[in-house]
Amino acid sequence: MRRPRSLTVLAVVFAALAVNALAQAVLAAAGRSDDPAALTALQLLVGAAAAVAAWGSWSVRRWAPRAAIAYGAATAVLLFSLDPLLGLGPDARNGLWMGAVVFFLLGVVAAWYLRRAIARADDETVGRRTA
Repeated sequence: MRRPRSLTVLAVVFAALAVNALAQAVLAAAGRSDDPAALTALQLLVGAAAAVAAWGSWSVRRWAPRAAIAYGAATAVLLFSLDPLLGLGPDARNGLWMGAVVFFLLGVVAAWYLRRAIARADDETVGRRTA
């Protein structure tokens, strides 16, 4: 099955997001950050979800949309958790919540697009086989 260019772009974006989250977790594990253990665990979760979404997008898998939603949900949970984990206070709360909603919606929109693009790629593959 030929990979559409848009799925390559999504795979690269998800891979960059995975590298960023996993780098934060590695820095914390190496003692170069004073992040709490719960935040490091959430970074690992976000990084893993982004890596799975990148792989699914790259390899044009039907489960890729679920991975994109998992990334959005994990990132939203991380952002919702920052205030209680770091004690940022009420001034930061609105921005964190807005960011959480935006990242969750990013995951949903990516999932919607992935679902359509993968279905279109499947249809093209079936069309080539019957022609």
